[in-house]
Amino acid sequence: MPRPSTRLKRVALPLGVLLGVTAAAATTIVALRGWDGTCSGELPVNLAVTANMERPVRAVVDEFQAGKPAVDGTCVQVRVATKAASAVANDLVNVMPGGTRTPNVWLPDSGLWPARVLQQAGSASGPVPELDIRGSLAGSPLVIATSMPVSDRLGDASGWRKMIQGGVPAVIGDPTSSTEGLATLMLIRSLLGNSDGTPRPELVETLMRVGRNSLPSMRDAFAKVEQDPLTAPAFSATEQAVIAYNATAANKVTLRYAEEGTLNLDHPLVRVTSRGEPAGLDRAVDLLETALRAPVAAKRFAEAGFRDPQGAASSGWPEGLGVRAAAAKLLPTPTPAEATEVLRTFSAATLDARMLTVIDVSGSMQAKAGNGQTRMELARDAALTALGVLPDSTQLGLWIFSTNHSGSQDWTQLVSLGPLMERMNGGTRRDALKAAAATLPNRTRGATGLYDTALAAWRTVRADHDPTKVNSVVLITDGRNEDQQGLDLAGLLQTLRAEANPAQPVPIILIGLGPEVDMEALQQIGTATGGKAYAAREAQDVRGVLVDAVIQRRCRPNC
Repeated sequence: MPRPSTRLKRVALPLGVLLGVTAAAATTIVALRGWDGTCSGELPVNLAVTANMERPVRAVVDEFQAGKPAVDGTCVQVRVATKAASAVANDLVNVMPGGTRTPNVWLPDSGLWPARVLQQAGSASGPVPELDIRGSLAGSPLVIATSMPVSDRLGDASGWRKMIQGGVPAVIGDPTSSTEGLATLMLIRSLLGNSDGTPRPELVETLMRVGRNSLPSMRDAFAKVEQDPLTAPAFSATEQAVIAYNATAANKVTLRYAEEGTLNLDHPLVRVTSRGEPAGLDRAVDLLETALRAPVAAKRFAEAGFRDPQGAASSGWPEGLGVRAAAAKLLPTPTPAEATEVLRTFSAATLDARMLTVIDVSGSMQAKAGNGQTRMELARDAALTALGVLPDSTQLGLWIFSTNHSGSQDWTQLVSLGPLMERMNGGTRRDALKAAAATLPNRTRGATGLYDTALAAWRTVRADHDPTKVNSVVLITDGRNEDQQGLDLAGLLQTLRAEANPAQPVPIILIGLGPEVDMEALQQIGTATGGKAYAAREAQDVRGVLVDAVIQRRCRPNC
């Protein structure tokens, strides 16, 4: 049987880690032993398939084996392993002697995974498998899935924006391990996009929001519907997964086809070629591929809820609960470079943080910022925005500073540094931070006590450095140091450098508001700690500054 024209050139895979993902594999051997003399011995073909396609593929393999396939008199034996596409990709780029068996045939649920592997080919440093990506066996579009009660609350809206930006709670799969999660991430990127190569604030804030509750597997999302349809979140899933779930579930899931369009999970067949393969393996794989592309296989895929490679609903395809036979509106398939970029942004946006926020409350913070707000109101809103998207695992604290505090100290702790969901004062730390931030406009007085405060905040975070988190100080000010009784700039910089420990970095991120700020001093403080200083001359600059600070968290202190 001729192969589809979408076949790609074989390319060597890299040895480096593509995704830090592991998954358990359940392997079964599908074979007929004691055949009637038409063949002898065994020619094994290792096939890896994702869970959603496991049932029809196993049925096709059973029928294939029943025909007693052989190559040059040797019996072909197909071993089927059920494994997430992300886990297979990870195994392929980390080929270790005695490790996980490398598949000869890989059936991922999306070409995004082998395409990302191919992108890494330039870093290969030794003998590695080769990939031959062949055409799709079946397809299934990504849809918006909800329980029936949640669907009613969504009303007539049927778009990705509605799902991710409000209306009802929503989750996505972890994009480093879930194909649905990665595809949804690509859809979010296409909607919110980049500006001159820099992620827009809306994109980063959305990634932080959805990253708070990402799920390892979409099975977990369906389980939430089964457990409690009233509180279950909306989520992205394949059309086929909804069909398969609804076939047996008591609490059904409804689906919507997003008005903006969607991505198709194309389920290609990938031939993985390794060194030292037995003679005849290519022909055995070709026999298996012919069976997987035969009309009887297409019928089994349709009965399992898959569309054909062109997006059509074939004979036997089930309908109901909003599933429609008409092809979904598809958006362009993302490139591997786009997938890499958005995963990098997602990783930076969802890094666990331990951050002390320090805000200038000197009298000049009552000056207007250019949009009718005062600088203090701008700082307050920035703090509240961050609180709205930071995950519960974040550790956060809040200080204020000026020269009008008790004794010779220039700062006051409003909320201690700790986990956002830790109980305190009858609520959580998140609640306490929101309440404290709301009071900031009423606290402005005195002059700017910058240098002593910066050192005290840096020492506080460094004292209990948590190696599992990004430890940092974020300091917002509109002026220059006016405390003549404390440290000068040279003394501050000397102390920071003398006490710094490269193994426990604590960058200070400084945001200067307004035209009077001493940016040169802020830059020197940022550089001395591996941080950075930003100028926010206008109100609209603050979001961009915060986005850049978030994105650069992965590379500090060497950005």
